[in-house]
Amino acid sequence: MADEADPASANDFGKNIIPAMLAAGEKLSAYRFSGYWKDVGTIDSLWDANMDLLSPTSIVNLDDGDWPIYARTTGAPPQFMGATAKVSHSLVTGGSEIYGEVENSVLFRSVRVEEGAVIRYSILMPGTVVKAGAVVEYAILAENAVVEEGARIGAAPGGDDWGIAVVASNVTVGPGAVVAPKAMLTEDVKGGK
Repeated sequence: MADEADPASANDFGKNIIPAMLAAGEKLSAYRFSGYWKDVGTIDSLWDANMDLLSPTSIVNLDDGDWPIYARTTGAPPQFMGATAKVSHSLVTGGSEIYGEVENSVLFRSVRVEEGAVIRYSILMPGTVVKAGAVVEYAILAENAVVEEGARIGAAPGGDDWGIAVVASNVTVGPGAVVAPKAMLTEDVKGGK
């Protein structure tokens, strides 16, 4: 709690909390863990962890009865796949409506992908809307982000300045806007380039 209240802290176990406990002489012990664990302290590691859910060689098995996942029930209806939907190798959760194309992606609850929209190798958090003709590749879209018609976010790997594009919560990417790989949007972007 003291670390959380410290504005100078990164609130990170490895950088702040454990070193402070050691410095204060508090008791620490190690726990030998044999299972899946990943530090998601960076954008790339968060993206990797979600893609691990889709990997056929991953040790993560969401159906493993010995490793239950406890979560709040959202009360959302099941996901809906429209007649024009094309979904491959993806995880789509309840309340989502898919009319476009989704490939190698993780979509959280209540995501809407309109007809003609394309999602590839991306993570869409709850409430995200991707409108007709928009393309989202190698990106993370936070809660309630909106991608307007014909916008383009991210790109497939290539070049020296490539990385995962990020759109923050409640941000709208305007019609026809282009968001480069590795960009981190925290404010609305108007249409056009």
